[in-house]
Amino acid sequence: MKEEFSNHPYIRFEYDTEILPPERYTVIFKNVKGLRVTQNSSSEKKELEIINEHRFEIYLHADYPRLKPQSNMLTQIFHPNFRMASPHDICIGDYWASGETLVDIIYQVGDMITFQSYNVTSPLNGIAAKWAKENLELFPIDNVNLRQGEIDITLVNESNSVNIY
Repeated sequence: MKEEFSNHPYIRFEYDTEILPPERYTVIFKNVKGLRVTQNSSSEKKELEIINEHRFEIYLHADYPRLKPQSNMLTQIFHPNFRMASPHDICIGDYWASGETLVDIIYQVGDMITFQSYNVTSPLNGIAAKWAKENLELFPIDNVNLRQGEIDITLVNESNSVNIY
């Protein structure tokens, strides 16, 4: 985590340095666009606004990595895969593979915040899922590439070149 995010332009994280290895991380996304319901919204009419800072928590329980970690939003967000009501949990996938890393989860949540990734077939927020299905032309909300260190690999031969990434 330190190696991946120490100089990251959009992502940083915090943890209790008294507990090693850490059990709980707070991840902060800055200058990354996502949506939330405005305070002016009523139960009949929802108004959305773009927000640029998001916080979520990852808790590594005793069964991690055999079972997926618990993930909860600390800031409000409007998205099919984030529960608006307490405990504000995040659906980080219908299936969990113990080989997924915390770095993978953080990037996945970032892609979800920006609507580069979302699942409307098994949502935690049905209202957001319905809205997303009706507003596909608005996505993604942000095209930011959170995976800053990915390498562009090109295969070149005499006749043509193929871009792999």
